[in-house]
Amino acid sequence: MAIALKPDAAYGVYRRGDELLLLADNLADGVFARAPGPAATRLGGAAGTAFVGANVRHPFMQRDSLLAGAEYVELETGTGAVHTAPGHGVDDFETGLRFNLPVLNPVDARGIFTSEAGPYARMHILKANDRIIDDLAASGALFAQEQYSHSYPHCWRCKNPVIFRATSQWFIAMDVNRLRKRCEEKIPDIHWYPAWGESRMLQMIANHPEWCISRQRTWGTPIPALVCRDCGETFLDPEVAHNVARIFRERGVEGTNASDLWWTEPVETFLPAGFACPKCRGTSFDKEFNIVDIWFESGVTHRAVLRHREGLHWPADLYLEGSDQYRGWFRSNLITAVATAGAPPYKAAVSTGWVVDAEGRAMHKSTGNYVAADDAMKKYGADVLRLWTASVEFTADMRLGDTMLDSVGSVYRNLRYRLRMLLGLIDDLELDQLVAREHLEPIDRLALARLDDLSHTIVKAYEEYRLHDVYLALIEFDGDDLSGFYIDVLKDPMYSGERGGKRRRSAQTALFAILRSLCALMAPILSFTAEEAWQSVPARLRGEALSVFDLELPRASERGTHEAAERALWDRLKRMRAVVAAAEGMRDFQLQAHVHAASALEPALRALGDNLREALVVSALSLDVDSGIAADADPRVVLAPAEGGKCSRCWKTLPLGQDHAHPMLCTPCATIVDRLV
Repeated sequence: MAIALKPDAAYGVYRRGDELLLLADNLADGVFARAPGPAATRLGGAAGTAFVGANVRHPFMQRDSLLAGAEYVELETGTGAVHTAPGHGVDDFETGLRFNLPVLNPVDARGIFTSEAGPYARMHILKANDRIIDDLAASGALFAQEQYSHSYPHCWRCKNPVIFRATSQWFIAMDVNRLRKRCEEKIPDIHWYPAWGESRMLQMIANHPEWCISRQRTWGTPIPALVCRDCGETFLDPEVAHNVARIFRERGVEGTNASDLWWTEPVETFLPAGFACPKCRGTSFDKEFNIVDIWFESGVTHRAVLRHREGLHWPADLYLEGSDQYRGWFRSNLITAVATAGAPPYKAAVSTGWVVDAEGRAMHKSTGNYVAADDAMKKYGADVLRLWTASVEFTADMRLGDTMLDSVGSVYRNLRYRLRMLLGLIDDLELDQLVAREHLEPIDRLALARLDDLSHTIVKAYEEYRLHDVYLALIEFDGDDLSGFYIDVLKDPMYSGERGGKRRRSAQTALFAILRSLCALMAPILSFTAEEAWQSVPARLRGEALSVFDLELPRASERGTHEAAERALWDRLKRMRAVVAAAEGMRDFQLQAHVHAASALEPALRALGDNLREALVVSALSLDVDSGIAADADPRVVLAPAEGGKCSRCWKTLPLGQDHAHPMLCTPCATIVDRLV
């Protein structure tokens, strides 16, 4: 239909024998070198734009071809004049629109020339090439021919070359009724995780072309369009569409595709009584056999699922998919929902990266770097694999390999061991022995304050889908606060204190609160382990929470000045304990500690009572004010050998034998033993 020239390129008119040739000047020598003949003479020339609008005769069809301007014309090979067929390529189609060219499509869906191709009708387009070349040569219109290779689109599945055809399709017009703008206006109302998802989606909507929702397939969900036999009008009618949906529902057979009825049933099956063409009022119709784009099908899942399934609500709380779905599922659902309901179909969207191997390469079975989820679960257990997903930043590409799973498995075993220890420590606790929080020992109240801090951090991270932060918080609490500090603190009251004494019950109350909260906080990630641990809690303590998922997530108040002071005191005690733990030679109960604190801190430490000695895990402790220590500095801990002998029961170094019946026991242990007999 046209021949495209590059508008700003220099073109020349060349005489060669009896012919006049229009060529790009910088390609002319190469053209003449490939087509031997008499010497050519340049008669004159101009920029390509000067020739735009002229007509040349088609070499074998009875019509003229327009000379058009197009920037996509390249000047590296060829003649600088490009055959342009608006019915067979995107660039050609757009050129045709600019120059008002007819969209001729003389090829049917099978790749066969139609009657519009004249003498080549009913021939396959690839098989017609030799015939066309022969005809051009016979008519004297063939200047030259040669074989060459060039890049051309091929089907990813069957590997055959793709035929481009301009056909009538169904579209969702993005700029009609402000649909594009309305989508863009709704995007900030959605919570995006990660936050850059918002700008990514804005970009996807801004650059979205008119959405072609029809496809030519022999399977799928049909577009129930009709073609009037009298006037040729193609149209969609809402009443027909509702009839089609109703018939699919009523006549669909389980295990078969109900949409097949559109192909197998006569058109009259789907027509309302008295139905007529909206254009000519004709009553004879054919069905159109296009199906909807699968992205449209997935794009209306919010309506098909959330609007019709009991227990669900619209919009969804969350959409979760891979990061490639900003141009896919996230976008298609957003467009259809805004178009039909005026609002987004989801309150939040979370995108994930891809799982790659330990070296950052894509996983493929053929390359041997593929880690199958079922194999990993058999080796490590499902919860280790779940914990791994929290150990990585899942919004980016995630590396996975045996070394990483081994490392996460070690973390998992630590967490599991901690749950087992807590279960053992509260095994003899009765429900009526729980101590009200305000009556707990000071160190136990501080432990629960630290638990509140953990709960606040983790719940907030869950709400924002920051699973990696949950993972880090659990590891820190387990390593720094539980096993690295609090469990050590409680060894004395738990193992050598009076079994039913207030001090031990206070500790057990705090430990049970920690166990309960940890089970609830771990459950979203370590579901099986948390459930197993909760089922191991004595039934008397579980109460009505038969499953770990019956527990509410512990929600601590916002962190204020009071909470900050409690955390600061807790952390200070940990640092003081670290001084004792780092002592060389004698350790822990072999030592006594002399604590020198600033006057501003001394009252808080003194209020701890014997808990301060417990926190440092020493046998004896003294506390005094040192005016030389800055108000915000940690106390100075001076260690010395404890006085007395090693109690054979509690192992603390204290004066022994004050109770003559128990010469190897300290006084507190002797008292406890006397109560046992």
